[in-house]
Amino acid sequence: MVMSAGQPPINFHAHRSRAGESGAPEDFEQMLALLVQAISGSGSLVYANAPGDWGIDVLVGELDGDVEIFQAKYLMGGVGPSQRTNIQHSFQRAVTAAAQHGYTVKRWVLCTPASLGPVERQWWRPWKLAQEAATGVAIELWDETVLRGLLLQPAARHIRRSFYEPYRDERPKSPPAVIRSGPDRRWRPGNEAIVGPHVYLLHSDATEEHTADRTGTWREATAARIGPKSVRVRLRQAVGPGASELREALRAQARLLRERPAGPGWPELLDLHEGGVATTLVMARPEGRTWREAFGPSAVALDRMTAARALAAAARVCSALGALHGRGRFHRALTPDGVVVTPGGVVLRDLGWAGLAKAGGAPGSAVDVEMVAALVHHTLTGHPPVPLLTPPVRATLPAFPEALDDLLLRALGPDPGGRPRVRELGDALGRARRTLSLGGAA
Repeated sequence: MVMSAGQPPINFHAHRSRAGESGAPEDFEQMLALLVQAISGSGSLVYANAPGDWGIDVLVGELDGDVEIFQAKYLMGGVGPSQRTNIQHSFQRAVTAAAQHGYTVKRWVLCTPASLGPVERQWWRPWKLAQEAATGVAIELWDETVLRGLLLQPAARHIRRSFYEPYRDERPKSPPAVIRSGPDRRWRPGNEAIVGPHVYLLHSDATEEHTADRTGTWREATAARIGPKSVRVRLRQAVGPGASELREALRAQARLLRERPAGPGWPELLDLHEGGVATTLVMARPEGRTWREAFGPSAVALDRMTAARALAAAARVCSALGALHGRGRFHRALTPDGVVVTPGGVVLRDLGWAGLAKAGGAPGSAVDVEMVAALVHHTLTGHPPVPLLTPPVRATLPAFPEALDDLLLRALGPDPGGRPRVRELGDALGRARRTLSLGGAA
């Protein structure tokens, strides 16, 4: 996994957050079409709407001449034998369809957010060379690393913001056997991480990403502190010379948590540990369910009363963010897994990218407002917002208050300057909760 210093990481699990398990492949295809268009100047999705698949997901060119085909494979679990067979069949379909319908495939690009392991790489190169020799088609691989590099280009900033910044999900891969992990070892689900005098068992959301030059590493996980009295915590760690900005951001977050007023919906600071090249922030993980567990989003719209409870929780999220904005800091990484619904209210799992100076081009307050609006809209309707094409919530939930609906669309708008302040959004969410719970739009 690769990120640039000062840039929030790109997590391809976000497609599952946006569209659910079944809709994630299509959501990935839509992102790919926009990415190809951004970096090449042209490109369009091609849907299989008739018997016979021509083996095209994204097309550059016209189907009466030379074309480039981009094949999307949303393979988050790796490229095993069945996936390799599927890739081979997709390429063959593309070549066969071109011969049947009178056009020429000049370039075929496999696009997948997975990284190929040693076995897969031993298969890929000989297969690629053999097919190029047999067909004359130039074959390329856009894997996890290549896709991240393309998405970090300035031309793709709007795609990165629309698809990945509102929802940076952290779903795990299958955990390996338990091993010890110090500052120079990998954080993976099931591993043990040593931070100062304590040992922590990393839970299933453990992630690790590296700066583009591999001199810095960012790690985070929910974990259980091993000892006589087990404590559930949230760990965030920055390691190495290339992570100096990230380390300073963690220090800034620790200062914020020490100075916080009572009850702003922020997590409790347990420790800030400085160990050589590593800075680790340890926070208490609030007791309760995540937003995803409590409300979704899922592929099904919420009923009216559950929607009212979600609006009340979202209003409290705005209050927690408002306390952060009042100190000149901004979260910029809100996800359905980053909000914990507790018996007493709502608590942010962590402070996101507060303290990081360079994190996107839009003002931090506007980014936070957009993320709250995206979370609310997706949760209530069952459909992720689509840039410039987002329908109102009341198209799905007729009793939804029109005033808040209009405000949400403003908050999701492309112009950061046109978005409401977080306090204005929070107040509107609170009023709408009362209206919705009584069963009438206003």
